[in-house]
Amino acid sequence: MYPAGVRRLAAWLTRLTAFRIGLFTGLAFAAVHMIQLAGRGEVPLLTRMEGALTDLRFRQQVTLRGSEPSGQVVVAAVDEAAIAKFGRFPWDRRVIAALIDKLDASGAKAIGFDISFSDEDLGGAFAGAKRYRKRFEDISLAAPKNRAAVQRFDEAEADIAGAASALQLLSRRVKPDAEPIYQTAKGRLGDGAQKLLASRETFDALVKEHEAYGAELDQDLGGQDPDSVMSEAVARTAHKVVLGVVMLMAQELRSARPEDLEEEMQRLAPMQIHQPEWRERPDSPMATPVKLTWAKEYAGLRSPLAPILRNARFIGYFNNLPDFDGVIRHAAVTLRIGDRYFPSLDAAVAAIALGLGPGDIIPITQTPEEGALLEAVDFGGKVRVPVDGRGLMAINYVGKEGTFENLSIADIMNGRKDAELKGKVVLVGATAQGTFDQRVTPLNRSTSGVEIHANAVENILTRRFLRRGLAVDLGEVAFALALAVVFAILFARVRVTHALPALAASAALVWTLASVAFWLGTEVFAALPLLELGSMFVLVTVFRYATEEKDKRKLRKAFQLYLNPEVMEEMLEQPHTLQLGGKEMDLTVMFSDIRGFTGIAEKLSPTALVHLLNAYLSPMTDLVFRRRGTLDKYIGDAVMAFFGAPVQTPLHAANGCDTALEMIETLARLREKWRIEDPAIPHVDIGIGINSGPMVVGNMGSEQRFNYTVMGDNVNLASRLEGLNREYGTWILITEQTLIAARKALQDEAAYTVRELDSVRVKGKLEPVRVYELRRRGLPRTEEIPLLTGYAEGLALYRGRRFAEARLRFESLLTRYAEDGPCTLMLARCERLVSTSDKEGWDGVYGMDHK
Repeated sequence: MYPAGVRRLAAWLTRLTAFRIGLFTGLAFAAVHMIQLAGRGEVPLLTRMEGALTDLRFRQQVTLRGSEPSGQVVVAAVDEAAIAKFGRFPWDRRVIAALIDKLDASGAKAIGFDISFSDEDLGGAFAGAKRYRKRFEDISLAAPKNRAAVQRFDEAEADIAGAASALQLLSRRVKPDAEPIYQTAKGRLGDGAQKLLASRETFDALVKEHEAYGAELDQDLGGQDPDSVMSEAVARTAHKVVLGVVMLMAQELRSARPEDLEEEMQRLAPMQIHQPEWRERPDSPMATPVKLTWAKEYAGLRSPLAPILRNARFIGYFNNLPDFDGVIRHAAVTLRIGDRYFPSLDAAVAAIALGLGPGDIIPITQTPEEGALLEAVDFGGKVRVPVDGRGLMAINYVGKEGTFENLSIADIMNGRKDAELKGKVVLVGATAQGTFDQRVTPLNRSTSGVEIHANAVENILTRRFLRRGLAVDLGEVAFALALAVVFAILFARVRVTHALPALAASAALVWTLASVAFWLGTEVFAALPLLELGSMFVLVTVFRYATEEKDKRKLRKAFQLYLNPEVMEEMLEQPHTLQLGGKEMDLTVMFSDIRGFTGIAEKLSPTALVHLLNAYLSPMTDLVFRRRGTLDKYIGDAVMAFFGAPVQTPLHAANGCDTALEMIETLARLREKWRIEDPAIPHVDIGIGINSGPMVVGNMGSEQRFNYTVMGDNVNLASRLEGLNREYGTWILITEQTLIAARKALQDEAAYTVRELDSVRVKGKLEPVRVYELRRRGLPRTEEIPLLTGYAEGLALYRGRRFAEARLRFESLLTRYAEDGPCTLMLARCERLVSTSDKEGWDGVYGMDHK
C-alpha cells in the first residue's frame, strides 16, 4: 500500500477541476520551453509564431522609435546610375581596382565587398583576347585535359609491337600454302607501325607549338590582365579591404579533389580567425582551447582568384542563413571548415574598424568540452558579440531599406562623395533591381543583401545587440511557471463571460512586456507565453462550460423568474451564499396588498381571478426589478420585496419609495385598461407599507429548501404599515427612517412630497414610530399645499391636547378635501377625546394592537 500522503496527492492530481486543467496546461508549456532551451526539440508552430512576432516587434520599434543609425556605416551601391556609367554588372576588375583606390584616397576606414571574385574576368577592352585564350585552353593539345589523347599513342605503339612479336612466333608454324597470307599480314602491320610513328611525331610537334603559342598569349595579355590590376589595388590597401567569399556545402564540391581543398585551406590560413576558447570569466587571462564546436560546418569555400587573393589579408563570407520562412533574422559571425574557423564579412569589416586582425576574433564557448556550444565572439577584448550555440547573432535591424546612406559608385568615382566617405566603414554591394541580390528581412519583403550586412556591422560597432543568455532563459522558464499558476487561478475563478476580456488584457500585458524587453535589447520569447495563455483559456473555458456552467445554466433557468438578476448572478458566482444563514444590513423592505381581495375573489371565476392576479403582479414585479429590488415572495395577492441586498446601494430607501409611487401610477393605468377590456372586473386598489433599518438578510429555511429573504422587527413594521393604509385611507405609508434615508441618499430634502400622519406604537414595542404618507416625487402641487399645511397645524394641536381646536381644523379641511382619509380619521379621534373625560393616559401616540 502507498502512504496516505501519496494517495491524497494522486487523488488530487486525478480529480479534474478548472484550476488543475489550467495549471497542468501551463506547466506543460513550461516543460516544452525548457526542452527547446536545452536544444532537445523544436515545435514548428512556436518557431513560426516567434518569427512572425519578432518581425512585428521590429515594425513596431521602427514605427514608434524611428530609425537612428550611428552614421559609421555607408553603402557603396552598384545602383542603376553606376550600371549606366560602367556597364552591365559584374564589371571589369580594373573598375573595382579604381574604386578601391578611390575609397582609400577618400579616407574610408574599412572596405568590405559583398561581391564574389572567384570567376575569370572576361569583360573589358581585352574581352575578345581573353575569351580566345580561354577557348584555346579548352582545345589545346598542351592543355592537361587534352594531353591524355596524345599519351594514347604510347599505348597504341605498345599494342602494335606486341602484335608483331606474336606474328613472328607464328612464322615457324605457317604451312607452305598459308605463307602468302602471313607475308601480307606482316607487311600491313609494319605499314601501320610506320604510319603511327609518323602521327606521333606530328602530334608531339603540335603539342610543343601549342605550348609556345599559349605562352606567347599569356605574355601578350599579362600586363593588361584586369585581375592583376585589381590584385595590385588590393595589395596597396590590404590593411582595410575584405574580399567576399562563399562557403560551400559538400554536395557543391563533389568534383573537387581533397588535396586541392587542403591546398586552398593552407593558402587561406593567415585569414582564419583564432581557435575557439573557453574562459571561466570574460576577463580571465587563462583560456582553454576548443577545436570543435556547434558552429555551422561547411565543406569548403569559393575563394577569389589566385591573383586577387595573393595580396589580401582579410576575407569574409557573405552567406545568408534565412530562417524556415525565408526571412533573414540572424547572421553567422563565424563558420567552420573542419576545425578551421573563418569570419563573416560583417565580422572581418568590424575587426578592421576596431583596429584588429583576423587572429583577434575569438569564438568563446559555453563549456570547455569538445563539441561545446558557442556563447559569444570576442573582438580583441573591445567588443563581445552575443551569439547562440551555433554562432548566430540576432540582427537588431536599425530600420527599413535605405536607413543606411547609399552612395552611388558613379558619384563616388566622380569625387562627389569624398566627405561622406571619410572615416566610414564602406560596404560595396549591388542594390539595383535585377542584380539578383534581393533578400527578405523582418522590415522588407525585398531588400538588397548589402543592407543586411550593414545592419550586422552596425550592431557590432555600436554594441546594439539583441541579447539572450542563461539569465534570460531562466527568467522565461520562471515566467512560464508563474503564468501557469496565476492564470490557472484567474481563468478558473472569473466568470466565463469575463474570461475573454481577461485573456485580452493578459495577452496585451505579456506582449507589452516582451516588446519593451525587445526594445531594450533583450531577445525574449513572446509566442510561447501567448500560446500558453490561449491554450489555458480554451481548455479551462471548455471544461467550465461542460461542467460548472452547465450547472449554473440549470440554476439560472430555475430562478430567473423569481429573483432579481443581480441576486441570481451573485448566488451563481458565490455558491457559498446558497448555504443557510444571513447577515445584518441596513435595508428597505416593502409590502403591498390588494384591498378587499376576498370580495374581488368572490366576484370572479377562478380562471378570471388567476388572469387578473397575473396581469397585476407581472408589471409590479418588473417595477421592483427595475429599481434594483429583490422580489422576496408573493403572499397570495401581496408582494414582498426589499432593496439594498445582495448588491448594496445607499439608494435602497429612495428605490423603495420610487417603486411604490410607480406601482400606484401603473395600477391606475391597469384599471383604465381593464375598464375598457372588461367592465365586469371589480375595482382594484392597493396599500403599500415601507420601512428602513437594520434587518437580517440571507438564505432562510431548511437544508433541503430555503429562500433568500429578510427578517426582523423592521420587516414586521413594514407589514403593519401596509395594513394601516386601510385605517388612514391612504395608499403609501413610510416611516421616518425611510424618509431620512431616502433624502440623505439623494442629497435633497425636497425629493418627496410627504405628509406626517401620526405617531404609532407597534404591539410589543415601547418606542413610537412617526408615520408619513408618501404622496409624490418632488415638490407638492399648488392645490395640495393647503391640505398639507392645515393637516400639520391640526396634528400639532392634536398632540398639544387642544382637541377642540384640532377638531375645528380638520373639519375645515374636510369641507375642501372631503375624501381625505387621514383628516376623517383624526376628526373622529378629536371628537372622541373631546367627549371623554379620561385623558390622563393619553400621550399622542396611536397604539397599533392588530396586524
